[in-house]
Amino acid sequence: MNDAPRPQFEDVADVLRYQLSRRSLVGGGAAAGLAGLLAACSGSGGSYSDKPANKPAATKSVQIGKANIPTPRDQTVVVGQVEYNVFDSFNTMIPNGWQSGAGFESVCREAMFYLNLATGELKPWLATGYKYNDSHTQLTFTFDPKAKWSDGKPLTANDFRFTVMLLKDRKDLFGGGGDLGEFVQDVEVPDQHTAVIKMKKATPRLHYTFVAAIASGFDILPEHVWKGQDPTKFKENPPTRTGPYKLKQAIRSQKMFVWEKNPDYWAKDQLDPAPQYVVYQSTSKQADSASLAFERAEFDVGSIDEQHAKQLRNGGYPHLVTTQFHDPNPRVLWLNCDPARGVIAEPKMRWAINHCLDREKIGKSIWQVEVPAAIYPWADYPSNDKWKNDELAERYKFEYNLDKANALLDEIAPKNAAGRRTYKGKEINLEIITPAPVNKDEYAIADVLKTDLAKVGVPATLRSLTGSVHDEKFQRGEYDIDSNWAGFAFDPQQLYTDWESSKAQPIGKNAAGKNKMRLRNPKLDELSLKLSQLDPTTPEAKPLLDEALELYFQQLPLLPVIQTGYPSFFNTAFWTGWPTDDDLYQVPLNWWSHFIFVLGRLKATGQKGPA
Repeated sequence: MNDAPRPQFEDVADVLRYQLSRRSLVGGGAAAGLAGLLAACSGSGGSYSDKPANKPAATKSVQIGKANIPTPRDQTVVVGQVEYNVFDSFNTMIPNGWQSGAGFESVCREAMFYLNLATGELKPWLATGYKYNDSHTQLTFTFDPKAKWSDGKPLTANDFRFTVMLLKDRKDLFGGGGDLGEFVQDVEVPDQHTAVIKMKKATPRLHYTFVAAIASGFDILPEHVWKGQDPTKFKENPPTRTGPYKLKQAIRSQKMFVWEKNPDYWAKDQLDPAPQYVVYQSTSKQADSASLAFERAEFDVGSIDEQHAKQLRNGGYPHLVTTQFHDPNPRVLWLNCDPARGVIAEPKMRWAINHCLDREKIGKSIWQVEVPAAIYPWADYPSNDKWKNDELAERYKFEYNLDKANALLDEIAPKNAAGRRTYKGKEINLEIITPAPVNKDEYAIADVLKTDLAKVGVPATLRSLTGSVHDEKFQRGEYDIDSNWAGFAFDPQQLYTDWESSKAQPIGKNAAGKNKMRLRNPKLDELSLKLSQLDPTTPEAKPLLDEALELYFQQLPLLPVIQTGYPSFFNTAFWTGWPTDDDLYQVPLNWWSHFIFVLGRLKATGQKGPA
């Protein structure tokens, strides 16, 4: 699932590790979990039942602090972010070639298209549209003739061709190889605003590569800057891109990036942000100090965790806005389907495990905020509603029911004379692994399951494994259950193609990110192949999608547990117009490309900083 086609170039895990570590004190006995990529929530504000009120019960006076920035406070949005290390390079194609979460991907570079996961809207931007030929062997993009780089030169289809051709066969570069290498034969440019991708083989999904859905999209490079440069060494400092802000300065000593509004921004008629400056700044590693900076309105975004936000709410702090979000990656249990692992290969065993999974308890007591159960193997975004089939979900109802679990286990793993369940003559004992430390949420989810498995006579060991140790066991299939997270896909076929039997390696051989559950189902293989040739939104695809979904419910190689919820925090002392639960107009995450549209909605309050 993690290997489904998706926008290239960025791994923002480092952005989250630091931010979410601040939230690790939150939770009823279990600490908040590490996460993959964050995402916008579903519907018009998500499905949380315990959203903290954005209106305080009482208000108190606020002492405005002096923000540590080189720009006028009332003209600046200040973003509290991670620990920064790279200040002189903006090359996204090499290790340590750029600093993620520092504004480059959010206010400087732009995407061809933006998928707003908060609303489901696909917004053309640098490109005005795309179109396949009837055989899905050509993909044509048209580019906005107004688009231009920050140095004033026009962005053209030639820049797109240059970038695609640079990357398509370069597996040594981030964003290289992958779908570009698999599908792209050549790119023709019939005119300055049109690019036609000629494909090696047909696919109706290549356009996904060029859509910013999770974090950043495809990064078109300015050919006049990059031509002749070594992409493994060129730093491109300062960066030339098309966004509404340009780099003013990167201040290593203050761990700060200062972005200034570009007066000649090409899309000013569509997007004209009020802030003259956006400052991304590393915040204190001490949660109390970072929270105090937020309380004193030295930061507009971030710099606070849910524990401290709750204190501000209870104290009547008037400027806090808390907006809840669901991660694109639901928390899941990966179940090993290889017969070599024993009883776990039985679908009835996997359903027994499903009946031992108390999703309501997990959603209410383990995660840092209350979250709903996950039923489908994807996040509950409006853009995913088209893939649902609630009739099937009801027929294969996910239900915490130990009696049903016992009944299934009695069929496949009856108890021996000693009262222990056996499978093919051997006593069963499941191995559960997780990449999360013992005090983190994915571990706590597995621990709840382990307790309930014991109630139905299924002993299990639970191990927290770190880094490469976990990844090696996971990829080699040396586990029964892995408490982890899922991955993002634009449509379900991207999941099913990774689950095809041909990609199921023997236990002990690295799965290379494909079919890590070692599922083998010829019917699903057949459906996946048919769906791979169809636009998933067409009427003829829906019956096949439903048939594949039913097979998923029958086989359960992956158990969704809960939607993953994270709150975002905004300060209204200097700026209003932030996304809220009641007006979730855009993904609000400040390290995503989409943040430019949040900046475009902000209005200054007139508050002045201290002298």
